[in-house]
Amino acid sequence: MLPSDPSRPPGIEVALRAHLRHSPVEFRADTGQSPAAAVADAFGTAPTLEALLNSVLDEELAIISLSEIGLNDVAAWSVFLDRFAAARASGRAGPALLVTDIPANLAIPIEAMPQTWQKGLRRGDLVIWAEEHLPATREGLAGEWAVVLAVELCVWRLDLAASLVRASLDDLADPVAWLSRRPEAPILGQQIPCPLAILAGQRKSEIQQRVWKAQLTALFPEIESRRLEIVAAHRSRLRLDDHLRGLGVTSIEEIELGAIRFQLRGSLTRQEANRLEVLLLARNALAHRQPVPPEDAQKLLRN
Repeated sequence: MLPSDPSRPPGIEVALRAHLRHSPVEFRADTGQSPAAAVADAFGTAPTLEALLNSVLDEELAIISLSEIGLNDVAAWSVFLDRFAAARASGRAGPALLVTDIPANLAIPIEAMPQTWQKGLRRGDLVIWAEEHLPATREGLAGEWAVVLAVELCVWRLDLAASLVRASLDDLADPVAWLSRRPEAPILGQQIPCPLAILAGQRKSEIQQRVWKAQLTALFPEIESRRLEIVAAHRSRLRLDDHLRGLGVTSIEEIELGAIRFQLRGSLTRQEANRLEVLLLARNALAHRQPVPPEDAQKLLRN
């Protein structure tokens, strides 16, 4: 069963065909047609469930679209698919059925429940998907941040992930605002919640925690790298005083941003001081499990 929700990546049927040893039979079910008769007609068997559960059809696949069935056909297809899935799950022989374009009111049998994206996708898959949609011109911190944010915030919503990595820097700096403007509908009932469903449920703190986790992965190393650059550039002006030693600092390289700002006050240009202030504010936010404020995130991404 392949539900047609917005998170489903395009071209999945085409990709599936590339891995099949036999070409599948494909058809669109007609209104008023018996489900068993429709499938049997595709395989050339008698129009009964027993005739379909045949070892001769073991390596066959039918891709069935239900886009054209009417309201009166839903019950018949629900019963047929339930019986077919139960028989195949019990070990009976027969073909595989890939059912697409599923009506919202079709009862999906538990044995045929789709491999949902949050279970079927590994983190590496999500990273590859995000990087495939990343603009070629987006490099460095902005590119890394876009990919990590798409993975953590959007998870199995591949449609959102593809849009997010192409978003503006302002949107990457304020992903909660970006998400609140999305026109896509939330997808409910998933073990790992859809970000739009979380936002619609007024659980903004859950979204912020996803953003914080992404920033911790992508921005924190950049903040640390820039701290060390400042230390290297102003090493001669930095000192290990008794206060720092009392905090356990044993080398100049370990001096944190707050102490660096204090010791270099009056020694930095306005631009250097502003950059240091942004690093300090961003570092403090992440240390307190809070996302970096959008205005500070923008400055990190642009400088």
